Amino acid sequence: MQTIYSFTQFFNSVCLSHPNIETFNVSDDMFDADTAKQTLFPLAYMVLNNATINGYSAMTYNVNLLVMDRVTDVTQDSTSKFNSITKNYKGVTNLLDVWNTSMMTLSDIIVYIKNNAQPYQFSISDDVILTPFQERLDNALAGFSAVMNITVPFNPSNCLFYNVSDAQADGGINGCN
Repeated sequence: MQTIYSFTQFFNSVCLSHPNIETFNVSDDMFDADTAKQTLFPLAYMVLNNATINGYSAMTYNVNLLVMDRVTDVTQDSTSKFNSITKNYKGVTNLLDVWNTSMMTLSDIIVYIKNNAQPYQFSISDDVILTPFQERLDNALAGFSAVMNITVPFNPSNCLFYNVSDAQADGGINGCN
């Protein structure tokens, strides 16, 4: 049976293996993100929304995986001498860069999980919703979030605990030896 620990450890390993992720955190609220500029960005942040027991054989976690970075002001003093990328838009921040990089990073992570999670017995839903965001915190964070359902095996035990009156009943607890 997969636990929350093994589930989050799998995401931790996958996210920190990506070259665009410096830090991975798990919480129930994105606003717990370190805004005191102590965290190394870009940051992957997993929010566990809920879990559903499917019959007696699987559990489905609904998670929100966010990839974010700080939005900074763009200076216009570059001569593009060493920059081979030409941007055809004008802006005062790097918001589009942050959105682009975080969306591509999330896409990489999702494809990796879909193609390589079977040894860990995780399966990701076919449809994953990607949504851009921009938060006005101390660090003015922006990025993309992915809402997905991950199904893992679940094999609960009837004998994990029991009521004393059940144990004293004739025949004991159903299914326990």
